[in-house]
Amino acid sequence: MKKFAYILSVFLIISSCTSEIEYRIPAFQATINGAKSWDAVDFNVTTNALGEGIITGSEFNSSISLRFPSVNIGVYDFRENILGEATYQDTIQYSTLNDGIASIAYFSDGEISINEITEDSKISGTFTFNAYDSSGQSTVNVSQGIFYRLPLIQTTD
Repeated sequence: MKKFAYILSVFLIISSCTSEIEYRIPAFQATINGAKSWDAVDFNVTTNALGEGIITGSEFNSSISLRFPSVNIGVYDFRENILGEATYQDTIQYSTLNDGIASIAYFSDGEISINEITEDSKISGTFTFNAYDSSGQSTVNVSQGIFYRLPLIQTTD
C-alpha cells in the first residue's frame, strides 16, 4: 500500500508541473534584474512600410518596447543595428541606445530572436537586454524574455 501511495504522489507531482505560459496565450513576459517577474497585461506587435517590427507591452507601472529591423525569423542584435532598440520604463527610462559611464565603459547589449511566425500572423520568440538610463549611471537587466503567439498587425505608415 505504501508503494502505491508513493507512486500516486509522484504521479500527481509530475502531472501538476506545467508552464505558466500555457495559461497565457498570447504571452509577453520577462525577468527584471533577476528577481521581478514582468508580465504584460497589454501588448501589440506592428510593422511599418519598411518592414521594421515593434513589440510593445505594459504592466501596470512599467513597459517594454522592442524595435527591430525586420519581421522575419532570425536573431537581431540590439547593438549591431542602428534600427534596433530595446527599452524598459518604470520610473526611469532605460534604453540600449545609452551606454554606461564608469572608469570601465560598459555598453548596452541584447538581442531578439524571432522563432516562429504562423500562417495566421502570430509571432513568437525570445529576447534579453541590458540597458542604461540617459545619464549612464543606472542600469537594468531584462532576461528570460519571451513573446508567444502575439498577433502581428501590418501597418503602412
